[in-house]
Amino acid sequence: MRATFTDTQDALREAVRDLLSDHAGSAAVRAAAFDGNGFDADLWALLVSMGVTDLPGAIEQGIVAEEIGRVVAPVPYVEHQVATAALAAAEGDDLVGQMASGEVLAIYAPAQVVRMEDGNLHGRLAAVPHAAAATHLVVDADDGDQRVLAVVEADAVKRETLPTMDRTRPLADVVLDAVPAVLAVPGVVVAGAPAALTAATLYSHDLIGVGQTCLDLGVEHAKTREQFGKVIGTYQAVSHRLVDMYVALESARSHAYHAAWAVAAGEDVAELAASQAKATASRAAVVCAEGAIQVHGGIGFTWEHDLHLYLKRARSSAALAGATSHHLRRIADLIGV
Repeated sequence: MRATFTDTQDALREAVRDLLSDHAGSAAVRAAAFDGNGFDADLWALLVSMGVTDLPGAIEQGIVAEEIGRVVAPVPYVEHQVATAALAAAEGDDLVGQMASGEVLAIYAPAQVVRMEDGNLHGRLAAVPHAAAATHLVVDADDGDQRVLAVVEADAVKRETLPTMDRTRPLADVVLDAVPAVLAVPGVVVAGAPAALTAATLYSHDLIGVGQTCLDLGVEHAKTREQFGKVIGTYQAVSHRLVDMYVALESARSHAYHAAWAVAAGEDVAELAASQAKATASRAAVVCAEGAIQVHGGIGFTWEHDLHLYLKRARSSAALAGATSHHLRRIADLIGV
């Protein structure tokens, strides 16, 4: 069997890449990350107007996430889609529609539980990505009898911005002090499963995009930079490193695309495929980012070169939705090792 993208999916990738090329260059990313708050609201509005928040499934969403990763765009696309998956599973249809249209920007804080009492939420959520940009927050709550998926308006909570290595994905602690829920749906366990699959799959695609740019930058530098009268790509120490980067990335890409297909199709292997994708993509992106810095030599370590943005993005995406060790343990459990 030969698996390929459809013409429509290829067109989506091209359209997103063109938009990001025009509006998410190095200067724009740095301005949002270092001069702003880590969220490019104008870019987000353009992406929403293109319709990327209202795509049919994980394959199309993965394409967008990969292109966003290629330029380390400071927008909460993955986080927003994870919240959408959680709400869709909990049948929060009204909010899902508003999220698709861009009217609502929601962020889900998984694996953290707050207390619900008389319809109000109490507690603290730690290090929530892009919480400062959200209009709504989706949280897991315990009302004393059962677990609930709750939604609160972000303006009603206290958000404490945290110092973070990856400025393209800012973090904030969220304090909920008797914050009323605008939606509370029993069945958070049901909602959490598709959200976790979506998170692992889309962060994998973000990581593939990061790794691809790092590989491209490394190859281009190796083809043009000369030392001792030869381009450095002719030296085995450089060429072998680039090959290792390529092999790691292509293996991860296969897992990421398989995971997107499995999640979209509702296949039984979806959970295994998502963990395989996240584990391999996390490793591959870091390998490619570190390798590209080494290939560039001294210039790769400078603030002026963009490679540090990619290494930081690789590290942050690798840590979210389960670190590599978590997914390796999950793979072992799923295959009965």
